[in-house]
Amino acid sequence: MDLRDHLLIQLSTRDVYDALILGDRPHSGLVFTGQAAHEAVRMVRRRGYTAPVLCDRRRYAGSGRVRGTAGLSAHWIADQVEARVTVPLTDSGYIGRGDTEALHTILDQASQWGEVVAVLPVHADWLGPGLPALTTAIATYGLPVALVVEDAAPPPVRIPGLPLLSAGVAALGALAHGAPWAAVGVREVLRHLYPEPHQARGGWRKGGARSALVPELLEFVPVERLPEGVCGCSVCHGRPLRHLAGAGELEVNTHNVTVLHRLHARMLRSTHRERWWAELQPASSASTGPRPAPYGPAPRPRTPASPPGSADGSGTRPAAR
Repeated sequence: MDLRDHLLIQLSTRDVYDALILGDRPHSGLVFTGQAAHEAVRMVRRRGYTAPVLCDRRRYAGSGRVRGTAGLSAHWIADQVEARVTVPLTDSGYIGRGDTEALHTILDQASQWGEVVAVLPVHADWLGPGLPALTTAIATYGLPVALVVEDAAPPPVRIPGLPLLSAGVAALGALAHGAPWAAVGVREVLRHLYPEPHQARGGWRKGGARSALVPELLEFVPVERLPEGVCGCSVCHGRPLRHLAGAGELEVNTHNVTVLHRLHARMLRSTHRERWWAELQPASSASTGPRPAPYGPAPRPRTPASPPGSADGSGTRPAAR
């Protein structure tokens, strides 16, 4: 199953009953998060879901996160294949600032398996001064990879056009600049990789607080702080955007997915995707938060020729297998 040009929705396993609603869009799919993610994949496959599905174990997040030098689990790969994921993702640990040992450990271990995607959860410095070393390592091993980028203030100036997990609107920017696929989280904790120890500041909202995507700002805003204006999406039907403050989580998430895929469809129709993305940016100039980071070219690792078969977002450390 081809992941090319897909905008995936990243959920926790507790969202499995909403997954078929949120992932029911052209060029969409699902990423389940957590140690039991493969069980959620089995459930949606049994219900006839045929779009791409991935599993992100997310060992790299939370106060108990593991370092990237921790061994990758062959059992985790096997569980994914058995559950009929589109392609297995490694259960990578965190790659801190300048931690080349962790980076090379993940890539080296992943290279010993057949068709897998090496997840690279990186400190933001890897997208600044560490970018040459990162891109060189990816090109040297020749593996398909997916990035998870730790939050930083200010955000990284340049992010290569590689697949992204646990992203926000930046996922669209990655796709516009050549990433084959990217995933947007359904809640704040799944749209960020928070630094640890975490201290709430600068608009970071850890946990399950509801945020709605405001197209004019190109960002997610807590529902209690939504601006004035109406929304014409198929969920809001021209009502004031602020009505989402009284809506349930599924309705807010359905609004978000609808708006995201409306933008995604426009990107797919565009003959100049990078220009399309650049022209969206002035609309976010009124935002009080950081604007989505610009994107740029990246080395092209090989993609799986024949993908096999086709965490809960809490940031807690799963039990070792």
